[in-house]
Amino acid sequence: MIAFLSCAVAQDKPEKKPKDQAEYDLITSIDKQPTPAERLARLEKWSKDYPASDFADVRLKAYLITYQQMNRTKDAFSTATEMLKGDPNDVLALTTILSYIYAFNPPSAQDLDTAEKACTHMIGNLDAIYAPNKKPADKSPDQWEKLKPDMKVFAQRTIGYIYLARKDNERAEAELTKALQLDPNQGQVSAWLAGVVLAQNKTKPEKQQFALFHYARAASYEGPGSLPAANRQQIQTFLTRAYKQYHGSDDGLDKLLATAKTNALPPADFSIKDIATIKREEIEKENAARAANPMMALWTDLKTGLTGENGQAYFDEHVKDAALPKFKGTIVSMTPAIRPKELILAIEKAGVADCTLKLDEGQSLPGKMEKGSEIEFEGGVGTAFTKEPFMVVLTIDKAKIAGWTGRNTPTPKKTVAKKKA
Repeated sequence: MIAFLSCAVAQDKPEKKPKDQAEYDLITSIDKQPTPAERLARLEKWSKDYPASDFADVRLKAYLITYQQMNRTKDAFSTATEMLKGDPNDVLALTTILSYIYAFNPPSAQDLDTAEKACTHMIGNLDAIYAPNKKPADKSPDQWEKLKPDMKVFAQRTIGYIYLARKDNERAEAELTKALQLDPNQGQVSAWLAGVVLAQNKTKPEKQQFALFHYARAASYEGPGSLPAANRQQIQTFLTRAYKQYHGSDDGLDKLLATAKTNALPPADFSIKDIATIKREEIEKENAARAANPMMALWTDLKTGLTGENGQAYFDEHVKDAALPKFKGTIVSMTPAIRPKELILAIEKAGVADCTLKLDEGQSLPGKMEKGSEIEFEGGVGTAFTKEPFMVVLTIDKAKIAGWTGRNTPTPKKTVAKKKA
């Protein structure tokens, strides 16, 4: 209701008074109208009959409240803008503009400019706007004072939204970050922040890890100011897909969600490796390993070729009847156990057989060696292979095996009994 109109006429400063009894009667009749539409009709008659009323500021406020009651958002916004020309610190006008800018779809450039101006003024003049002498009767001093930090957060959030609406993603990122610094418990702001950072993908792809963090925050935070559960689930679904696209797998996603649940902004040491970085590091690691152990690098290349889709063709072209370079392996087993003619070795991983050496016809090695002992060989000729389990079969001249330390046990001499004389 807007019964303040009658009170304003009765209590306002002496220099403000109705032009005549007819204006007085018109003003006091507005409060008595049962519906907003009927009150609006009276307000319009008042404006037409007395455009230069001493109570023009009160009339604007009555218009604003009536438009709000009638859900005439655009009219309420315009009226609040007009009110600020007379009193830049008017609480009702400022809060109306800050609240109603969200209702426009889309807001005009002028609406956004008006809202930004109101937000900036609100943040910079909270003490004047919420001065004790402006406290309404229905608020206690403590309640009135508490509105200041709450409205500072709301105004800062709204500035972020304004730059989001303008598609100024970098500025929106900065302003929304400020809003979360003021109050971390804003799930919607986290979702907006994720969106404006993601929108910078083409020009600043290095920021995408932070977009993932903000999506994780919007999805995982469940406390005061969080998004509804259904919205959080939608964001969670999108995050899972986006995280895999960026990182290559969901490895680390649970940790990201746990971190974001308790942090509105990324920690100082936060990072997520993208696929390109992961692949580059894998290549660097592989190259370092190949440089440190070129023999193993050759074996890895051999295994990759043989276990691929065209393994048989690779074998026929590169391994079959070809003398292979030097390799080193450890003994898994030998046949027979003494003076073996066949050795099964582990080259890539200790204890896992992947190479069989068959000595050339008629050859055997002296004695035996313990399992796990290391030998080298060179010039083995490929004769067969299997993909699963992986095994390469080579024939080899025992002279091309190095490191074999087995020795044959000498045959005991037979004792010949002497004849008695």
